[in-house]
Amino acid sequence: MNKKITVRNLCLLLLILIVSACSYPTPTLAPAPTQTAAPLTTETLPATEAPVATPSLTASNGQCSNAYYPVREGATWTYSSTGGPAGGYGFTDTITSVREDGFTLTSQFGSLTRSQEWACQPEGLVALQLGGTSAAILNDDNMQATLNVDHVSGVTFPSTINPGDTWQHALEFTGQITVAGQGIDAKGDAQSSFQAVDYESVTVPAGTFEALKIHVNTTININGNFNGVSFPVKVTTPYDYWFVKDVGWVKASGSGDVGGESFSETIELQTYNIP
Repeated sequence: MNKKITVRNLCLLLLILIVSACSYPTPTLAPAPTQTAAPLTTETLPATEAPVATPSLTASNGQCSNAYYPVREGATWTYSSTGGPAGGYGFTDTITSVREDGFTLTSQFGSLTRSQEWACQPEGLVALQLGGTSAAILNDDNMQATLNVDHVSGVTFPSTINPGDTWQHALEFTGQITVAGQGIDAKGDAQSSFQAVDYESVTVPAGTFEALKIHVNTTININGNFNGVSFPVKVTTPYDYWFVKDVGWVKASGSGDVGGESFSETIELQTYNIP
């Protein structure tokens, strides 16, 4: 297998994992869980007004409570992406299980799904996995990653967020990446730096919102070993996200370069429902 093609494909896979490291959307998938997310809607849908969050037995009280990421069982968000390195795609995120100390986020991409485990801690919400349940598949490029997280530090969504705040989140992992049927042993880490910028008015298909802009700069380092030859792969990508209280994130925007090909991606919330 051509090393140049391998490295380019790895860069593309890493970029997709970057966007998904904190539950942000990607076409990275995992084997279907017992309960699947709501079907992806491809037709144009009317704007959705933010529903009033009412208390329930599955509501996110205590450590799972977060103003900018409402953790409620059955909550769903449907997004659409354009301009990304993997082409246009859409997906639906659903919180399929809420516990006192964490929750499960399930993402539906077409007919396939992935799930990601989260922890609820006094400091905030923490993503425990990179791109799903230690597996990510990008069908278009015949790639599959089985990455087991060995260590997690920092926080993904702090319990309180104000303009000017900064924080960190990091994952260390080992596993294997398969490209065109060829296995590559991999070991690496993903480090994300967050900065809350300021409030802005944002309009997306789901409506117009007063949102907190958060800049996320993520770097993923992987040392791959293919047929006894080791090579490092590093991808650093900045993305901006807009979060709305009692709704979640409604928009993301980022640009970069993958294997010499530039891209400029925009992801927008289409519809949502929070019980």
